[in-house]
Amino acid sequence: MSALAEGALIHYEVEPNYAGWTLAAYVAEKLKRPLPPERLERLLRGRSLVHAEAELLPETRIWAGLRFALRKRSPGDSGEPPRIPILHEDEALLVVDKPAGLALHPTARYHVSTLTWALAERHRNASGEKPDPAHRLDRETSGIVACGRAPVHTRRLKAAFAARQVEKAYLAVVEGSPRDDRFDVDLPLVVGGGRVKVKTRVDAAGAPSLTSCKVVRRYQGATLLRCVPRTGRQHQIRAHLQAAGFPLIGDKLYGPSEEIFLRLAESGGSPAPTGMFDDLITLEERGKLRLWRQALHASGLTLPHPVSGEILRFESPLPDDIAALLETFRPL
Repeated sequence: MSALAEGALIHYEVEPNYAGWTLAAYVAEKLKRPLPPERLERLLRGRSLVHAEAELLPETRIWAGLRFALRKRSPGDSGEPPRIPILHEDEALLVVDKPAGLALHPTARYHVSTLTWALAERHRNASGEKPDPAHRLDRETSGIVACGRAPVHTRRLKAAFAARQVEKAYLAVVEGSPRDDRFDVDLPLVVGGGRVKVKTRVDAAGAPSLTSCKVVRRYQGATLLRCVPRTGRQHQIRAHLQAAGFPLIGDKLYGPSEEIFLRLAESGGSPAPTGMFDDLITLEERGKLRLWRQALHASGLTLPHPVSGEILRFESPLPDDIAALLETFRPL
């Protein structure tokens, strides 16, 4: 074997003594860490396999001198974040429209590819202070994020959130069709207690949690909802919609099976590029998810200005990927 690492690729050249082996058997033999057969199959049928042949499949019989490469699963950083649309900016408040797939804060997997990196590098105030988000938004969720331009402004915004002086609204595309055009999900929530430590679940001993939902449009097999969380629990909308029987389309944790989330988390690699399914997600699972990310968008935000106290309202339209998804559905 000639295996040479070049950036994110590991190159292979098949030795004569492996001629006639299947590609899958050869790669299984050469990998430093064994992979389950079904995972190796997905790896070799996805974007990870790079070659110049007309066809190269897991079952292909290989020959001496065949050259191909495998992409290494890299850390989550994919370079500088894209340009972040600005909805409002003054000396105390910055409101941005975060794209889906961009992490809010640095983690072990993300450092540069985060909203906070973009804010620190591109939006410091005249005193050199960086803006900081005043609330959370999941990496896969798109939409409005409010930031204080200096620490004192961020503290005031966070205090307004804690005092429930802020209203957030989300657009969510869910499986199924709720009976009523308006309904509340009033179920206590707690984090943890299952296989996924970050997963929120309904529990009688949990914190009181309330989400108000309104049907925006019905489709065959799906519904566009406007959801307003009256409390601020982790994953509240996602957990409440699952508990109500209308899980978010594209949700890998609260959707078809948490096994999808666990498989990706335990792989130790980064997610697929924005807008694409991960190679580790099977074709059947992709069909059930229907979208590469959870179909949740933070579309509205009403809050008091951190200095003047004036009530400000911001809106963000559905992003292109969710709008395109809706175009594939039949309206009712």
